[in-house]
Amino acid sequence: MKKIIFLLGLLYCFACENEAVEPPEPPAAKGTFLFHLHNYIDLQEIDLYGIEYQTSEGRSIVLDYTEMYISEIQLLKEDGSLYSIPGKILLKNFRDQTYEVAEVPVGKYKSVHFKVGLPAAVNALAPKDSAILNQPAMWWNSAAQANGYLFMNVQGKIDTSADLSHSPVPFVYKIGTNANFVAVKMPEREFSIKEDTYFYGHIIVDYSQLFKGLALNKSSNLSVQTIADNANTTAQQIVRNIPSMFIYE
Repeated sequence: MKKIIFLLGLLYCFACENEAVEPPEPPAAKGTFLFHLHNYIDLQEIDLYGIEYQTSEGRSIVLDYTEMYISEIQLLKEDGSLYSIPGKILLKNFRDQTYEVAEVPVGKYKSVHFKVGLPAAVNALAPKDSAILNQPAMWWNSAAQANGYLFMNVQGKIDTSADLSHSPVPFVYKIGTNANFVAVKMPEREFSIKEDTYFYGHIIVDYSQLFKGLALNKSSNLSVQTIADNANTTAQQIVRNIPSMFIYE
């Protein structure tokens, strides 16, 4: 009896060894998507801080500082579905123009969606939890606050006169709070991601758009610096203007 059981066991093992084993599926082919974000004031590309540029109407604007967070990046596929890139947060500064986003599946896409700011869960983290949050220039005060971070910090000078003839005066726009997490949906423009290649999404960031709809001769429209300020009408107009800052190059 023991011999019979032993032989049956051998036959079972032999049969298992000869079963067809499905090979693992090869990993999906991917390419790398990057942002190339150009700093502009209207039609002019900005080379340096502190330089006076003019809009097409002749209004002088100077940028002295600018940073913003970009998060919740998605690519709109050809079939209308969205490919999300979870957890990726960029801190766009003035100096750098190229930002690697992620490796994404090869294929045809037709738009890029993203948000300016930080998701609420990230906005609640302490700076020590992430190097990208440990940026004092993006805090409300000299120490990080429990109620969040600046989403956009833009400072400079602008000519506020009606006849465009005066020297630029300072402005400070510090935009933040969960209520001002702004969605940007770029217009449709087809592009392809190819295997093991880089694709650059070239986008202009036009800072002159921030002033649309603001009465610049009112000094109150030149300063948004606190959490309380972010609930006022000036801040809300700036927030509405943010999506129009981004256009394809």
